[in-house]
Parts: sequence; C-alpha cells; structure tokens
Amino acid sequence: MKILIFIPHMGLGGVERSFINLSKEFKNRGHNVKFVSLNDIKSTYNEDLKFIKLNSKRTVFSINKLSKTFNDESPDLIISAQYYANIIAVISSKFSKNKAKIIISERNHLSSELKKLNLFKRLIISSLIKFLYKKADLIYGNSDEVCNDLKKNFNLKNKIKKILNASFIENINKLSKEKVHDEWITKANVPLLAYVGRLEPQKDIDTLLKSFEILNNHHDSKLLIIGDGSEKGKLLNCSTEIKSKIKHINFDENPYKYLTHCDILLLTSIYEGMPNILIEAQALKIPIVATDCPGGTSEVLLNGETGLLAKTGNPGDISNKILKLIDNEKIKNKFALNYQKSIDRFDPKKVAKILLEEVGSI
Repeated sequence: MKILIFIPHMGLGGVERSFINLSKEFKNRGHNVKFVSLNDIKSTYNEDLKFIKLNSKRTVFSINKLSKTFNDESPDLIISAQYYANIIAVISSKFSKNKAKIIISERNHLSSELKKLNLFKRLIISSLIKFLYKKADLIYGNSDEVCNDLKKNFNLKNKIKKILNASFIENINKLSKEKVHDEWITKANVPLLAYVGRLEPQKDIDTLLKSFEILNNHHDSKLLIIGDGSEKGKLLNCSTEIKSKIKHINFDENPYKYLTHCDILLLTSIYEGMPNILIEAQALKIPIVATDCPGGTSEVLLNGETGLLAKTGNPGDISNKILKLIDNEKIKNKFALNYQKSIDRFDPKKVAKILLEEVGSI
C-alpha cells in the first residue's frame, strides 16, 4: 500500500515524532510511505524516510500543489494531522482525480485550540471542520477527551476512533545514553526539574516559572528548559535570583540525554492532546508533575498512577505537588511499578495494527 502523510510544517514536535515512529512501522510491514510538507524538513532523524516538498508558504495556498501531488503519487491512503492540514487535505482530495482513502487525525483538544483564534476565524474554521471532516473516510483522535470533544462540539458522532500516539521506547532509551558535558546539569547537587516542549501559550510558561519561584521559597532547586517558541522572552523576565537557577537550551533533537540527569519532569499546559513527552519520561522512569488540563494528560498518566496531577493554572498547587514528590520514595516506587503498563499502550506495532485494521474496515 502507498501512503502519503501530510504534515505542513515538518519539524521536531510531538506530532512529527509520533508520525515518524508510525511511518517506520508501516515501512516494516512492507508499505511505501512518503511525508508531504510545505517547505524545508527541519528533522535530521529522517534517515530512511522519503519527503515531498510543496514549496508553498502557507497551508491554505497549497491546495493546487497538494491536489497535483495526490494525482502524481497515486496513493492508496492519505493521512493528515491537525485541523488546518485536515481541512486542506480533504479539499485537495476532492480536486484530485486520485480516489485514495482519507484519514484525518486530531492531536490536540480542538475546542481549546480554536480559542486562540478571534471570533470570526473561529466560526469559519468550526464550520469548515463540521462540514469537511465528514467527507473523510476515518477521523481519529489520540485520547478519550480529544475524541469526545470532536463528538460533542463538532457534531462528529459516528466516525471518530481513538488511536494512541506511537512511541519508539527502545530508541528513546538508546538516545538517553549519550553523554552530557555540562556540569550545571550533571552535578546539580539540588533537585533538577525539567520542561521539554514548545514555549507557546498552550504550555503556560508563566505558570511554569511562577511554580518554580514558589518552590524555591521552600526547597532549593534548578530548572532545565529545553525548547523554543514565542514565549521564550518570558525566561528573561524572571528575578535575578530565579534566573540564575534556570538553564535554557533552545532545542536539542535528543532531549533524553538531559532527562536522565533530571529528578522531575514538569508540564504546565492549559490543554493537550496526548503529550509525547510524558510517554517518553515514563520510558526513562522520570517522575512527573503535570496539570490535569483538557486533553490526554490524565489518560497518559493512568489517572495519576504514573505521575502527580496538579490544578491547571495554579502555581501553588503545582509547587506543592513538586515538593510532595521530591523526597517521597514511596510515591516514586509506586509510579515505577506502573510505567511499563502505561508505555506498552504506545508501541508502534500496536498502534499501526489498530490503524490498518480501521482502514481495512472502511
């Protein structure tokens, strides 16, 4: 089977990592897979992957080129991810002569995601989603809450399936063995906390920093932040004392080598889909404190069985949860007993099998 995966901006985020993992399993099963993106591919871990660049500045302007790609490539299956790509993929498929099956996936809590838009844009996009998503052969979300949100708020009741993110645990463990040559990290001497991800409003960087500041009123600690984004400037606005306890790394394709030196992973999002970094932290047996926000955070942590859930947007509760976890070996041991059960759900072999079975039933 020939499969095209349309991700407009092919970077290094959780969506891309999940689909790269899935594509490798498709390839292992004998399928021909290519990624389609607008411009340059930012990932360097694409050793065996094939890419098609549309050379288009914006997703909305790529309809003709994407439709032509569908004609030229003649795929059997087209998969797209995220609402803007999903909308364009469905429209392009209708202009194309190719009659591939269209699978669209949502990787975020969509109604929360659309709140970032102004009212006019939100109404237009919501209307397009309600109309066009029904044209797809299959719609799937990556968590119960993502799926329920699609059913409840976008009138998509009959075609929604839940299919979890794919995560290569063996590869994560292998990458974690790489040496780190920074004694600020390797010889912290105090609890070293970590945040890995985009520095965007969704991740609530204000609350992350405020939680860390409150924590340091009670327990000396350090915070390693790995990621880039529009909220990066907020790291410069901390007090001098707190700023000296924070190290920022713009981005590293292998964050796992740093995480093995960290004591706790933090995630302070205001909404999520199914956060890959929480899957990956469990694979590395790193204790987690995360906000119980709309989306799949609670689900990935087995409702608190593999990490502590804190109130969203509440720095006091987050810092209290961190304090509770820092020296509590009993809680950490309890989490450790459940990590394997949790991460087994995200095995690419299982995820690919479920998705292909759903495709076969269409």
